[in-house]
Amino acid sequence: MHINSSDQVSRIYQMKDTATPNTTNLNAANKNQTADKVTLSEAGLNAESKMQDIAAKYDPSNMSYNELVSMGTELLENGLITSQESLALMAPPSRNFDPDEKYDTVALAKQSAAFDQSLGNTHSKDAKLRASVLEMLQAIQDLSDNNSNSYSQVREA
Repeated sequence: MHINSSDQVSRIYQMKDTATPNTTNLNAANKNQTADKVTLSEAGLNAESKMQDIAAKYDPSNMSYNELVSMGTELLENGLITSQESLALMAPPSRNFDPDEKYDTVALAKQSAAFDQSLGNTHSKDAKLRASVLEMLQAIQDLSDNNSNSYSQVREA
């Protein structure tokens, strides 16, 4: 933007002054508010319920590739991940692997994310997919841990 006259300068400053909120009025308005209400949509509640169901069935820190494929398929069918994320999730762990041998999918996903970071490659599409898969696996792991802790507490009671 080129400013050619002092008239334009004064209009810019006027616009800036009117765009700046009056913090005194905002603070007074915030003091009058007592609580915020958050409402989850039915779809959000269903997604959370589906995630908990999946987490009750699978342990991402100790699962076979066959179990990973089953979990990935459930996540995709329930709309919890995209098809691209499902492909990234179900990438084979190595070249010659036993599909029934259990391994830690969370640790493997962490290694992939760390490798992306070491290369400074965190903004590429593939790196973002791998980061998304890691977040999903960690969320399922957390829910899985909570389910097993709840089960242990019930058994001890």
